[in-house]
Amino acid sequence: MSLNTQEIQATRSDPMVTPVVTGWLLVLCILLTLVYPASSLYAIFWQAAPKLVDAHSDTRILLPGVYSGLFAAVAIFSFRAGLNLWLVKPDAVRFARRYLLTYLIANIAYFVFWTLVVRPTQMLGLAEMGWYHVVGPIASTALWYFYLEHSKRVRDTYRHG
Repeated sequence: MSLNTQEIQATRSDPMVTPVVTGWLLVLCILLTLVYPASSLYAIFWQAAPKLVDAHSDTRILLPGVYSGLFAAVAIFSFRAGLNLWLVKPDAVRFARRYLLTYLIANIAYFVFWTLVVRPTQMLGLAEMGWYHVVGPIASTALWYFYLEHSKRVRDTYRHG
């Protein structure tokens, strides 16, 4: 049994049919719900937490402590944004855009905080932190924000909201 074009469009316009999340939208949902929170927890528990345990000065306690608190909160926000998108909740797209901006601001703020605390003297360390906390987040935020703003699939899926 196959559906013709009119039946497909009638199904799409039916308010009782829950839209299906597919394509790049599904990729974004997986990234926000699973990948980012998992990578954040990995960084917190296998990189920042051991530094906290071995810390012998205020600076060595401050940096991983702030990192852990800030990025644990961002990971929770990410999970919620992804879940809202995946479940096609009202205002999910607006919430996801807010998450993306929060993610970007949190990364840039941590980079500035790290720079003020560490006062790096070697350009390699500064470049590495800048790449990880400024360049990467700007690129991914711009990409996904643009996608959420201009995608036909996003408009069709969240039309009711």
